[in-house]
Amino acid sequence: MQTIHERLTLLLRAYRTIGFCDACLALKMGAFPREVQKAVIVIGDSSGFQIIPGKCSECLQEQMVVRALAA
Repeated sequence: MQTIHERLTLLLRAYRTIGFCDACLALKMGAFPREVQKAVIVIGDSSGFQIIPGKCSECLQEQMVVRALAA
């Protein structure tokens, strides 16, 4: 079974360049928001992902969003 970190990575790469807030990612993944927040912090420190202020593509709220960078 995949970890939350692996699932998050796959989802963000599938929606490359589209930003999501933690809450919407949790809903999309069927995961707990706290788990997603922790995973976002981990991948935000790695190359290929970016955490920036912006508009979430799901809820359309201005907040911090995470996205995979274009390859």
